[in-house]
Amino acid sequence: MLNRLKLAIFVAVFFGFIAAYGIYNFLRQQREAAEALKKATQDVVVATKEIPAGTTISAEMVKVTPFPKASVPFGSFSSTEQVSGKVIKLKAVAGDPITQSKLGGEGSGLTVFLTPGQRALAVRVDEIIGVSGFIAPNDRVDVIATVVPPGKGAQDEKISKIVLQNKRVLSVAQSVDQKDGKPQVARSITLELTPEESEKLTVAALQGEISLALRARGDEDLVQTRGSTKRDLLAALPQKGAKARPAPAPAPQKYRVEVYMGDKKTVHEF
Repeated sequence: MLNRLKLAIFVAVFFGFIAAYGIYNFLRQQREAAEALKKATQDVVVATKEIPAGTTISAEMVKVTPFPKASVPFGSFSSTEQVSGKVIKLKAVAGDPITQSKLGGEGSGLTVFLTPGQRALAVRVDEIIGVSGFIAPNDRVDVIATVVPPGKGAQDEKISKIVLQNKRVLSVAQSVDQKDGKPQVARSITLELTPEESEKLTVAALQGEISLALRARGDEDLVQTRGSTKRDLLAALPQKGAKARPAPAPAPQKYRVEVYMGDKKTVHEF
């Protein structure tokens, strides 16, 4: 009986050592594979200098540099020939990997920035309409038209109405990128519109005056307004001959006196 017990213990210890060795060997292989992956590199095309949005990439603007395989960006390229001649639609700084998402499709200029089904329409602006130069590419604006309603011939009957809302700015003064992070005074602003909106804006520009209202980033709410006329502007002013109501006289100040007689309290005001 004692011999059998010793044999069982010996067999258990033997197989325990085998299992422990197998686990150790597996973990060692996994660690070596992870270290090999960290050391392994892959060629990635990066920018050699700042490339403004809308620029056609040339050979001297990019280079190939090794990247750890574990951190290779999705959609990257391994050869400069793959990106040469393509238009970049998102600004890249020196050292940035050039990825598929940063490149436009076939074509050049604004065509690479347009969403399929949309149109680019330029609007002539001045410093005031252009929000004193504080509109930049990719901002969102509302378009306000000031026109004479149909059937009205007098200039006094003009109405201002928001006709387009939350429209994306494609370019400012023929630039698709903000200049050094500073606002610029524009002579034209190009908006991304649907075909129907392009027609509406063209009519507004021909029939009256247009203004642009800059929207807060992330504000996508659409509002309904009835428009404003000169009557609305002057409605809050007092009518001619009407007398202003005098301000009400202040209430006289009261004095409060508390009188205690034994355990009783009385209050007198005068």
